[in-house]
Amino acid sequence: MFEAILMSTDPVRCRVVREAMLATGQMSVNRVLDSVPTTYELVRLLNITQPDLFVVDFDDGDSVAHTVQSVRERSRSTAILAFGDSLGGTQETADLIGVEAVLPYPVEVPAMLAAIDRAIHDKKGEAIDNLYAFLPAKAGSGTSTLVLHVAARLASSLGKRTLVFEADLRSGVLDIMIGADHLGGSQRVLELAGQIDTFQWENNVVRAHGVEFMLTRRANGSMIPSWHHYHQVLNFAKSKYDIILVDLPELVNPATVEIVRRAASTFVVCTPEVAPLRLTRQRCEEIALWGAPRTRIHVLLNRAQRGEMGVEDVRKITGFDVAAVFPNDYRNLREAMNLGSVLSVKTGLGHAALEFAGQLAGVAVPAGAGLFSKLFR
Repeated sequence: MFEAILMSTDPVRCRVVREAMLATGQMSVNRVLDSVPTTYELVRLLNITQPDLFVVDFDDGDSVAHTVQSVRERSRSTAILAFGDSLGGTQETADLIGVEAVLPYPVEVPAMLAAIDRAIHDKKGEAIDNLYAFLPAKAGSGTSTLVLHVAARLASSLGKRTLVFEADLRSGVLDIMIGADHLGGSQRVLELAGQIDTFQWENNVVRAHGVEFMLTRRANGSMIPSWHHYHQVLNFAKSKYDIILVDLPELVNPATVEIVRRAASTFVVCTPEVAPLRLTRQRCEEIALWGAPRTRIHVLLNRAQRGEMGVEDVRKITGFDVAAVFPNDYRNLREAMNLGSVLSVKTGLGHAALEFAGQLAGVAVPAGAGLFSKLFR
């Protein structure tokens, strides 16, 4: 839940707006101000609490503009919403009066939801420079396998505090790959998003190969998350780790859009066949339509083999940059997975994972002994 303060001198308008705020399911109203506070009162209030949102009734008079300015000066992370009879819901109006979003009165829930989204992302929706998202162009492209091996190399080979967050809540298989049992995981921390703390986080994380995993339970009846749940979980986790990898399902939805909008890079994993390559372009375009900058969308070519498509071929078909190539190493991979292990860096896939981990971490990695990577450049 986003914490909010509501200010309105009209009790009827205050009640209507408060009900709309609570009906969104995204806000808790921690304080209601029935008069415009003095500067001293406002400073004292903001010293006690730093709300995510400050909602003001712009029809309360000229002094409201001063309150908006005071909140802006004393709590830079707080987003401000304004409502009023004469206010439209346009960004031009918001810019004119110096707030993140505006709503006409009476306030309706859909308009409130849109305003919260706009306001929070304006103040707290910056890209997270240690967050990387991975999703398959087509189910079965080996995304989870790549995420596991890259994470293992980041942690074990490069010494990075690494989190893998499994956001494929219905079909994630990382627990099977690492042989882990877990009681809570991704769904649980999303449920607790507004109140998550270190103790609760530690109770839901699983450790393997030097990596911390937040794993899905694949449970029926679990809470369906919204974007604001991911927003709060990502803001909590981003300072705890050097690098966060998110394993996504193939389709972005209105909840997981928060991940691709804020990721430093989103990687679409494909294999060198016609159908996955065609779908790769579609997936990349979908991610761009969700609001992720095109410069932060890349392709990973998995299960590549000599004599098949190389980087230039994939780039021409997909229209997006190819960030890395991973060889087909089925026999070694099958043996490692049967043992609940990961591939050695002496294997082609293991070393490709190390090289890519080095790219993400900004660490130079010695070239592999083989010529594989050169064959695809």
